[in-house]
Amino acid sequence: MDRREELDLFLQKADELIDGKYIIADMKIVGLLKAIAASDALVALFKNCLTGFDYKKAKEKYLVKSKYLSENKGEFILPPSSRELLAFIFNILLDIDARRIDFAEFINKYFYEDGSFALGYAAFINSMIKPFKNSVKVLMESVIDGKLQDPVEALCREEERREREKAEEEERILKEKELAEKSYGESLKALKELLLKDKTKVKESKLKEDDKEEAVMLIDAFADAVSGTDKDAIAYSYLGYKYLVKYRKMMFYGRLKKVNSYIKDVLNGI
Repeated sequence: MDRREELDLFLQKADELIDGKYIIADMKIVGLLKAIAASDALVALFKNCLTGFDYKKAKEKYLVKSKYLSENKGEFILPPSSRELLAFIFNILLDIDARRIDFAEFINKYFYEDGSFALGYAAFINSMIKPFKNSVKVLMESVIDGKLQDPVEALCREEERREREKAEEEERILKEKELAEKSYGESLKALKELLLKDKTKVKESKLKEDDKEEAVMLIDAFADAVSGTDKDAIAYSYLGYKYLVKYRKMMFYGRLKKVNSYIKDVLNGI
C-alpha cells in the first residue's frame, strides 16, 4: 500500500468505530490498531509521539476528577498538543484492547452523561476518537500532498503551528491584561483624587458638624473599598456615596458622571 491507501484504511477503520455501536466497539478498536500497525508511515508517526511520553503522568493530567459530579466520577481533558493527544489516546486504545481498562467502567466514569450509557459512549467517541482520527488525517495529508517529507516532520510542523498560536494567544491575553491594569491604575488614582477633593469640600462647607461627619464617613468608606478587591464592598459603599451626592446636588454637581467613568475601569481591573 502507498501512503494514501494506508491513510484511507486508517480513516475507514476509524469511521467504523465512530459509526458503530458499543457492542462491537472492541472489534472496531482492534481493526483501527491493525490499520496503524499495517502502515509504516503511521508506525513512524506514533513511534515519534511515544518517545519520552509518560503515560502514567498523562493519565493524571487528562483523566481527572469531575468538578461537578460525585467523587467516583471523572472527566477527560483533551491534550493540548497533537503529540500528547496521539500518544495518550493510542495508549488508551491499547489498554482497552488488552483488557487493562474495563471499557464499560471507563465510559461510565469519565464520560458519564445523565446515566445513559449510549450517551456516554457517544461522548467517548466525540471527545477521544474523532480528535484522534482528525489529527492523524491532518498530519498524514500534509505528507501525501507533498508539503512535507515524512509524518514525523508533519508532526513537528503541526506542533510548531500550535505553539505559535498558543504564544500569540498568550501575548494577546497579556496585552489585554496590561491594558486593563494600566486603565485600572489610572482610574483608581483619579477616583481617589476626586474623593479627596469631595472630602475637603465637605470639611470646608457650612454644613452642620453632624452632617459633615456623616458625609465624610460615606466618602471614606467608598475610598477604602475601592482600594481593595472586594467588588461587593465597592458596590455597597458606592450606593451610600451615590445617595450622598444626589442629596447634596449643589455641592457635588457633575460628580457622579466622572466617578462612574472611573469605577467601571476599577471593577474590570480587579
